[in-house]
Parts: sequence; structure tokens; C-alpha cells
Amino acid sequence: MTQTFSISLLVEDFIGEANGVCTAFVAAKEALKKEEGITIHLNTHYKQSDLIHAHSIGLKYLWVSYFHKKKLIVSAHVVPGSFIGSLIFSRLWQPIATSYLKWVFSRASLVIAVSSVVKEELQSIGVNTRIEVLCNSVDRERFKKDPKARLSIRRQLGLKDDDFVAICVGQIQPRKGIYDFLDTAKNCPDITFVWVGGRPYGRLTADYRRLTKVCDHAPKNVVFTGTIDYEEMPAYYSMADVYFLPSFQENFSFATIEASACELPLILRDNVEYPRTLFTHYLMGNNSDAFSRLIKILHSSEKKLKIAQKESATLASRYELKTYIRELIGFYREFIN
Repeated sequence: MTQTFSISLLVEDFIGEANGVCTAFVAAKEALKKEEGITIHLNTHYKQSDLIHAHSIGLKYLWVSYFHKKKLIVSAHVVPGSFIGSLIFSRLWQPIATSYLKWVFSRASLVIAVSSVVKEELQSIGVNTRIEVLCNSVDRERFKKDPKARLSIRRQLGLKDDDFVAICVGQIQPRKGIYDFLDTAKNCPDITFVWVGGRPYGRLTADYRRLTKVCDHAPKNVVFTGTIDYEEMPAYYSMADVYFLPSFQENFSFATIEASACELPLILRDNVEYPRTLFTHYLMGNNSDAFSRLIKILHSSEKKLKIAQKESATLASRYELKTYIRELIGFYREFIN
């Protein structure tokens, strides 16, 4: 007989669609609702539920951790380094943020880290609760190449059917490598660069004035779409030819594996965390010149483009949502029993 239980999924109201935390929450919520024997509550029924799974660590989490610590699981999507280049004055208040992260994660009975790098960093700052690794995943039934969507989104953006397009998905901030993105666009005038995402923190965004200036005077081959609804994202990936994320720090990028599921070659910065999660399924660079060379190579060589597409699709197969949910439910059952 299948064990039945109920889960309260928690996420803060301020977490918007432009955030990977929201992506994690939405993907888990939709997948868990399809599972037999599991009742899902959203930000309610904390007392009645068998366990609480938090995806954010704000005021709701603090309240729940005070009254329901024994049945609290939290997913760790951020580490101290996530704030550098994201919010203003982050280097000044990072020590406070580090202490806060140590304290809030230690209040849970189980922490689920989105990568082994995140687990190690949390342990290094003194988080003393149990930490397990469960990497982010992608729903390959939703995120897949769609030729019809490719044409329709291009027409919406005023792009030609034969334009070569590099897409980046993320918040517009220094940590995500926006300056290298724009410099690379300058170096590749025959290629279109599309940035999907906005600045949800407004004037609290790091380097806000400079960002505003450079984005307002971006090269003519750059398109900023602003924030796009999660349901539309597969179409935007399908519209592009390569995925280009010059971010300086990622814990485990949802957008990267979503792009890989849509068979987009991945061009990323040579970050220390990538080899453990992305293995050899991406192309790497460290500056705009290197990024420009890689994009031009894929633009000019159909053979190399197809090889990179195949490598990227292989990566997506490693992070199936169905596998993630099965392992997550395993943690739930162990926790309840």
C-alpha cells in the first residue's frame, strides 16, 4: 500500500519569476502534484502537514523554523558568494549575510544543496545540520526544441529567420557578466544577442547607475526582452542558436540546463563549479575576446555547431525532473518515517 502524506511548500512572496528559486519552486510543485498519495499545500497548513519544504529563507521561513523545526526541510539555492555583484554594497554586508545563512540553514532538520559545491560552502561557514545534495533538474517534456516557436518569437522580436542568435537568461547584474555580454556583442556585429531577464531589485542592484547607462547605450545587435513568463521560456530558448552565460558565479543554473534541453550549445565562463555539474558538455571562456571567438566559430561552422548541440543535449539527460522528484520523495519518506 502506498504511503500517503502531505507537504507544505514554502516560498516568500517577494520571490518573483525572474529568480531561479521561483523556477525550483514551480517545477517541484507541478511535478509533486502529479504524484499519487501526496497532498501539496502552498504556504499554508504548516501545522497539519507531515513536513514543510522551504525554497526561500525570509520571514516566512523564520516563523516556520521557530514553530515547526522538527519537520522542516530547506533547499539551499544561495551561498555567501551569491550576493557579490548582485546587490549594492554586498562586500560590506557579506559577513552579516554569511552569519545569517549559517543561522537559518542550521535551523532546519535537513538542507538540500543544489550542488556539491554549495554543500561544501555551507559546511565551510559552519552550517551544522544534515546536508544532502540534489541537483536542479529540467522537465524535458516542457523544455524541448520547437521549430514553430522559433519562428514566432523571432517575429515578435523583429529578428530574421536566418539571424544567428545568442541568448542569455538571467537577472541583469554584474555577477551575471552583463558587461562581457555587451562587449562580446560589440565584437560580433553580425550576430544578434538577446538577454532575457530584468532587474527585480531595482536601485538595489549592484552597479545600478552604470548598468542603466550601458544598457541604454547597448550595441544595436542587442535585444533586452525584460522578464518573460516561465511558460514562455521554452519558446525563447527555441528561438536562439546558442546559449551564452558569462556569469561569474552560479550555484546550479536552471537556465543552463533548460537551454541544454532545448539543444542549445552552451558557452559559459570557466568557473570552478562547472566541471562537477556540467562535466565536459559546454564551451568555456574567461573574457569577451574568448567568448567572441567561440560564438564566431559556431556561427561559421555547421559541423561544430551540431557537435556542440549534441553535447548540450547529453547534459540535459543527466538532470531529468522525474529522477529529481523520485529522489526528493525518497528524502521525504525517510524524513517522515
